[in-house]
Amino acid sequence: MTHPTTKRATGGRLAIGLLLVLGLIAGSSALVLATPAPAALNPSDLTWQEVHSSPGVYWYTVDFPTSQVGYAIGGPDWNVNSGIGTVTIAKTTDGGQTWTASAVPNTNRFMRGLDCKDADNCWIAGASSPRIQRTTNGGATWTEAYNNADWSGWLWSTGWTGNATTVMIGTTGYANEPGRRANFLRSTNGTNFYAEIANDPREFVVYDFSCPSPGVCYAAAKQTAFFSQDDGDTWIRRAAPAQRFYGISCTHNIVCWLVGGANGSTTDGALQIYRSVDAGFNWQQVNAAPLAGNRPRFWNIDMVDSTHGYAVGCSNVPDPVLEICTGQGILYRTDDGVNWVQIPSPTNADIMDIHAASMEEVVIVDWAGKIWRGVSGPPTPTPTSTPTVSPYDVNNDGVVNIIDISLVAAHWEP
Repeated sequence: MTHPTTKRATGGRLAIGLLLVLGLIAGSSALVLATPAPAALNPSDLTWQEVHSSPGVYWYTVDFPTSQVGYAIGGPDWNVNSGIGTVTIAKTTDGGQTWTASAVPNTNRFMRGLDCKDADNCWIAGASSPRIQRTTNGGATWTEAYNNADWSGWLWSTGWTGNATTVMIGTTGYANEPGRRANFLRSTNGTNFYAEIANDPREFVVYDFSCPSPGVCYAAAKQTAFFSQDDGDTWIRRAAPAQRFYGISCTHNIVCWLVGGANGSTTDGALQIYRSVDAGFNWQQVNAAPLAGNRPRFWNIDMVDSTHGYAVGCSNVPDPVLEICTGQGILYRTDDGVNWVQIPSPTNADIMDIHAASMEEVVIVDWAGKIWRGVSGPPTPTPTSTPTVSPYDVNNDGVVNIIDISLVAAHWEP
């Protein structure tokens, strides 16, 4: 207990001491140190969110005609029961964050070809009857497009050339017999399609298109990159390595990447990604560590620019043709166009296609009915702080407060 005389005798010094301690308390706040942040993801990793699930639907293709509007096409497994079933279209209007799926009327077999000119105009193609359909109102309705070619087989891919309503459709390949005389179907009005036969027609399925500039297009097929520089009116076969190619992505008129899988029964694990910098005259296999003991297959590729891009597929397939994945979904990226590395995949299912808005934002579709959205890096953590031990915590209770001031005052010399 303090006496009034003591208070009077020490009052001035106590006030000074109080100010000193308070000042030190305030100053000590600068000694607060932030705790280390959680271990960061590898800069190339993505944080994934499952943004849509349609059980029983096998997704084939995804396309974004604008930054916000995108479509995905799926439906029955083409390997089972001749692909009989209803086609499903999913649509997003917020950049892939949410999707709405609906059945396409009057479809009875799989369709996997999908490409869009803009948010409203898209074309789909496959084995259904009719083989080709189009929408002019963003998928609200679909109408038949007419096949005027000597072609009655299945169709596998769709590509808008970048000009007006000129659209290409990939066939199963040319054969000189009724109903098989076409490598491509082409329309200049988006509705009436006619046959196009390449200079070196092969009975190879055309799986994908890439048009790096309006009217200049490439198409992926077995051992082949078909090339057109006149809006798809004529096609030249450019020989590619002896593999099956399912995806192609071109960033310039002469710079392209092909992806696919081994044509034989090898299990050397080699990754079938090739690059050409001379319009497909020569192809060089990229650098990537093999998945030893497996036969990986890439289904598609999307290059953001001439050095950055992603490729997707399955780590191990038992058959060179059938879409059966006994491994798991794989996702690879490159930051120089030549060296490719595997990054974590969000799904064990076969990944069929990818849209890369940038290297920091992608959408993938898988063989298990799911659509995934990946963004770069983890959510930003809220930093926490831990104060250092303060020399002014007189009673060592972890807090510098009035009790410590009282203890200081009690020992203050008059």
